[in-house]
Amino acid sequence: MRLMLLLGLSVLAVGLVIGTAIGIDFSESPYDGLEGKWVLKSYGEPGKLRVPYPWNRRDITLIISVCATAEQKIGDYPARENVIAGCFGVNWYSGNYEVDGNKFSIYTEFAGKKHIGGLLVTEAGGPAHLLAQEDQCLHILASSQTYEITNGILIICSEKGVLGFKRKG
Repeated sequence: MRLMLLLGLSVLAVGLVIGTAIGIDFSESPYDGLEGKWVLKSYGEPGKLRVPYPWNRRDITLIISVCATAEQKIGDYPARENVIAGCFGVNWYSGNYEVDGNKFSIYTEFAGKKHIGGLLVTEAGGPAHLLAQEDQCLHILASSQTYEITNGILIICSEKGVLGFKRKG
C-alpha cells in the first residue's frame, strides 16, 4: 500500500514537471492562463489554415494583459482592464477583452460605452500580402466567440475563422 502511494506521488510529480516544461498552464483563473505574449502560428478557416508571413522578420504576436488593480495604477493613469494588443502584419491594434467560461469577446470603450468587436487600429500602408493577412486576422479576432488553451496553444474561434497561437517564452 505504501509503495503504491509513493509510486502515485512520483507519477504526479513527474507529470507536473513535464507539464511545466512543455508549457501546460496549471493556473486556476482563465485570465491567468491567457496573460502573456502569444505568437501567431496559423489562421484562417478550419481545414484551410495558413501559416502567417512574418512581420519585418519578427514573430507576429498577440499580447494579453490581465486587468490592473488600483494598486498597479501609475500616477493618475486609469487602470486598463483586460488589454489585448499586437500586430498581424503592418498596423498595430489594441482593445479590451472579456472572458466568461470559454467565451471570449473583444470590445473597446468610447465615451464610457462598450463597443463589442471594436479594435483600435493604426492605418499605415504596406505590402498587399501583409495587409490581406492582417485584415483576415483582425476580422477573426474582432468577432471572436470562444477560446481554448491546450498544451501552451491558444485557439481563438469565430464564425469568420480560427487563430492559433503558441505561448512565447
